[in-house]
Amino acid sequence: MKIEEKKNKNLDIEWKVVIPSTSINGKLNEKYSEISKNLKLPGFRPGKVPDNIIKKRFSKSVVSEVIDTVINENLQEAFIKKKIRPSVQPSVKIDNYEEGNDLTLNVSIQKMPDLKEIDLKKISIEKSNLQIRDEDIKNTLDDLAKRHERFIPLKTKRTAKNGDLVLFDYEGKIDDKAFDSGKGKDETVVLGSNKYIPGYEEQMVGLKVGEEKNIKVTFPNDYREKKLANKKAVFKLNIKDIQERVKNVPIDEQLAKELGEKNLDDLKKKIEEKIKADFQNLSSLKMRRQATELLLRATDFELPSKMVEEEINFLKSNAKDKKAKEIENLAKRRVKLGIIINSVSEVNKIVVEDADLTKAVVDEAKKYPGQEQKVVEFYKNNPAMMNNLRGIALEEKVMNFVVNSCKKTEKKCTIEELFKSDFLKEENSQISKNKKGEIK
Repeated sequence: MKIEEKKNKNLDIEWKVVIPSTSINGKLNEKYSEISKNLKLPGFRPGKVPDNIIKKRFSKSVVSEVIDTVINENLQEAFIKKKIRPSVQPSVKIDNYEEGNDLTLNVSIQKMPDLKEIDLKKISIEKSNLQIRDEDIKNTLDDLAKRHERFIPLKTKRTAKNGDLVLFDYEGKIDDKAFDSGKGKDETVVLGSNKYIPGYEEQMVGLKVGEEKNIKVTFPNDYREKKLANKKAVFKLNIKDIQERVKNVPIDEQLAKELGEKNLDDLKKKIEEKIKADFQNLSSLKMRRQATELLLRATDFELPSKMVEEEINFLKSNAKDKKAKEIENLAKRRVKLGIIINSVSEVNKIVVEDADLTKAVVDEAKKYPGQEQKVVEFYKNNPAMMNNLRGIALEEKVMNFVVNSCKKTEKKCTIEELFKSDFLKEENSQISKNKKGEIK
């Protein structure tokens, strides 16, 4: 193969390539011979069909297949010899080819940039150590008590209102006919919880114990039982009991037991364990994000424009609410970080092993409770998606390596102080105080 370099500037390379006919003809003849062995045509014995007939019938598909193979093989060999790593699939245009002659190509390549090795030990990140206080546990207990639902019998008889716990029987009919799942006894609902279909609970407000009432509702069009979707129904209700919510639930042994713990001390221990686990996860996330920022700042190289274009197109299809400039900046950041991660993995010989990929699949499956096996099967049967997951697993492994390799300055702080970090702005805005204290 002859290569004439037309351009070599920055990351862009253009070649005029000539692949001699001798590299092509042998493969063409092999393919025609293979077809001839299996071809059955009236008037000819197997393997005896003349070459001119075979070529007339199959030359178009054979030439196309062989040319693709020859181009790929020759370019791969050239890339290895010249130590070029294309950032995206090279653009190949056939300039001239007739069967039996040389093949002339124009090839445009955009290569990956060469990065200087990053001395990770020179990067300093902050490691947060938990300073847990009695008031952290107390605040969580207060929060749990505020959100905890406890009901007691009405002190004074009255009609039901939003927030009450109502015990009732019901019997529903559609077009004056009973239907499956339309009947129930000793059901409970907290009015205003939207547990039932729209309009159901609203019509229970104002009823009293012992009262019967027919209410009219329409099943929504996305109702789980499709045969009931959009159907109008009448439910006969019998109110059996009404209880009111305790406004100020005390922090005591009863609260602990209602939350599934043996006693108040055990509840406090569970809260402390949860705070420690949350802190550890958030501290690790903070270190990773800080390390990422410092890696991006510590490196400067030209980005392959075609990789950026591909990333912009991907983001446009998945982030339609973002502005063009915002998408462009995000695409450049993602491409740059991806190149850095690949460089760190190559220099430090970090590879994704089977155990890493298995963990990535399991972690992904955990996001879909009850459907874990389906998620696992999905990845097993979709190599392209599994390959994407391999990329995620590599990033995870590399960033763990980066964080472990960086110099660390330790700082004690509370979980509230940790949340104020610039690297946890997203979590700080999304996670309210009550979620921080949630016990699961």
